[in-house]
Parts: sequence; structure tokens; C-alpha cells
Amino acid sequence: MSVRLVSAAGVVLFLAASVFAFNAQDLLVDLEEASGPRQHEAALRLGEYIDEKTGKGYPEVVKALSEKLDNEKTPTLVRAACAESLGKLNDLSVYAMVEALAKKTEEKGVVRASCVKAMAGLKGAEVIPEFAAMLKVEKATLVKKTLEEMLSEMEEKDRVALAVSPLLKDTSTAPSAIRVLGKVGGPRVVTLLAEQLGSEKASIRMAVITALGGILNPKAAEHLLEYYPKAKNDAEKGRILSVFSKHPHPGVVKLLIGELMNPQTYPALRRRAALALGTLKATPAIKPLVDIMLKTGEHRGLRLTCVQALGNFSDRDDYAIAGLIGALPDKKLQKSVAISLNRITNRYFGTNQERWNEWFQKWRKTRDKKRRTGH
Repeated sequence: MSVRLVSAAGVVLFLAASVFAFNAQDLLVDLEEASGPRQHEAALRLGEYIDEKTGKGYPEVVKALSEKLDNEKTPTLVRAACAESLGKLNDLSVYAMVEALAKKTEEKGVVRASCVKAMAGLKGAEVIPEFAAMLKVEKATLVKKTLEEMLSEMEEKDRVALAVSPLLKDTSTAPSAIRVLGKVGGPRVVTLLAEQLGSEKASIRMAVITALGGILNPKAAEHLLEYYPKAKNDAEKGRILSVFSKHPHPGVVKLLIGELMNPQTYPALRRRAALALGTLKATPAIKPLVDIMLKTGEHRGLRLTCVQALGNFSDRDDYAIAGLIGALPDKKLQKSVAISLNRITNRYFGTNQERWNEWFQKWRKTRDKKRRTGH
């Protein structure tokens, strides 16, 4: 028994009577005859049909997807979906086609980007050197971003670092290399990136700061701590303070508190320091944050940022709660203070300082009793 499929052009397909035929026949018809979202969905879903015996996509599916991808009259998004599905079907017979389309500069960017994904899906780590070579000459933003993404997601991190690191030598390709290496991580990568902090190009230095900030390695934090006093401008300093929100390094906390408390530091940098300390929930920062919040002579924006930062701490931090309650009479802060108190305590008494104090005293006595008795 077979199932007869007739396309709009009169093409007849015969599929064996099987689970595959039962499930895929409608999708093949939709790919050939439908339009819009329905055709696009069919192209995407056909990437799920792999023959368990061969480990590859069914020949009929591979053929249909390939023909649609190669046909420039096919809608662009459908072609892109066909490419992504082919990348999941483990049939290397289509590799040459998707590779050619990925490198065809006059082709639509979204189709090329999907072909890059298909190349990675079909050959895995084998494409690392080829992707690095493509990244060296690629101009299209979407394709370049996709190459970076695919390289960053490879499990063979050392191979990626080895292939991409030569791109650091050229200022036109260095930003791409830096973004990839920032996702790869590792001690060797940290050293390579830190060397680029000496670049004369501001965009490269900023890219390095972002990349090092994303590598949760003490050495990465130490390189940024060393560079901070040498930073060329406040924009670089601001970026460093922001990325420090991911680094609970003692030196980082110390620098952030120092910048927060320094009246000579630009207010925007002090605010970034406050936000980073709140994100880190650094206990040594609670008192400095409270002190700045309560200091009426300070910039209102900075004081509000301290209120926001204190809202990140937990109900175990009595000083943060007491400090916020103490700030409630200040009309410039009280609404934000009420929000932060609610975030910490999961209670809401608005801006009523008396009710907050009453609750705080009772809550603290109950908590202390539980700590003494163990229940």
C-alpha cells in the first residue's frame, strides 16, 4: 500500500505505508502547496523526521527540503526554515549546498545564517576552522553574529580558542573574536583577552571589558581591577563597574564600596557601583549603602539607587531593614523605600513608618526566639 501525494504542479510522491507516511505526508503537502505560516511550520517540523534505522532524515523529506531551499522563488523565511531542518537530519549529501549558500554574499542574510546553523548541525566541531575563516571575511551582521553564536556553543572550547585567537591581530575582526572568546572562557583565554586591554581602539577595549566581565574566573576580575585606574574614560569605568555585578571577588567589593563612598567620583559611576553591590548582595556594602541613602546632602538619584540596591538583600539583614524604615519620613525616597521593604520582607505597610517599626520589632523578637530555642 502507498500514499499518493499530488502537488500544485502535479508532482506525485509515493510514500510507504508507515508511521512516517502517516505523520509526514501532510507536512510534505503543506511544504509544497501551502503558503505563509503553514508552509513555514511544515518546513520546521520536517526537521524532526529521522529514520531510526539509518539515523538520517527520510530521503523524501531531505529531497523536498533541499529543493525548496535551493529555489530562490521560495519565500525567504521558508528557505531559512528548510536550511535549519536539513541541519538536523544528519544527511551529509546536502552539506555542499548549504555551505555554498552560507558563503554566497548576494544571498539573503537570514538564509545564509540558517545555512551556517545547518553546517554546524551536520558536521559539528569539524566546522570550527571553516567558521573562523568565514568570520575573518564576513561583513553581513546577521551572518557574523550567527558564526559567533555557533562557535561559542561548540563543546570543544580549546579548539575554538585556537582557531579564533589569530583574529585578535586584526582590529576589524578582533571584536568578533573577543565576543567568542568571552563565551569560551578558561585561563588561557583570560590572558589573551587581558592583553587586548592595551589596544588603541576604544571599541576593542570595551568589548574586552564585557567579555572578561562574563567570565566568572578570579583572574578575569583581577585583570579588570588592575585596569580600572588606567581606564581611558568614564564609559570604560562604568562598564567595568557594571560587569563587576557578576564577580563576588573581595577586591571587587572593596573597589565598588570605595567608588560608592567617594564624593569625587562621577555620580553615574557611584550609582553603577551601588547597583553592582546590590546585585552581589555583598554584606559589607549594607552600611555604606544605608549611609549614602540617609545622607540628605547626596544626589537624589544616588540615594534612590541605594534604596533600590538595599531591596536586593534578605530579611536576615537587620541593618538594611532598619535603615530603610529610618528613611521612610523622607518624601523624596519614601515610595521607593516602601517597595524595597516589601521586596525584602514580603510585607507591605506602605509608607507608614510606625506600622513598619511595630512589625519589625515583633518579627525580630520572634526570629531571635526561634534561633535560641531551635524551633
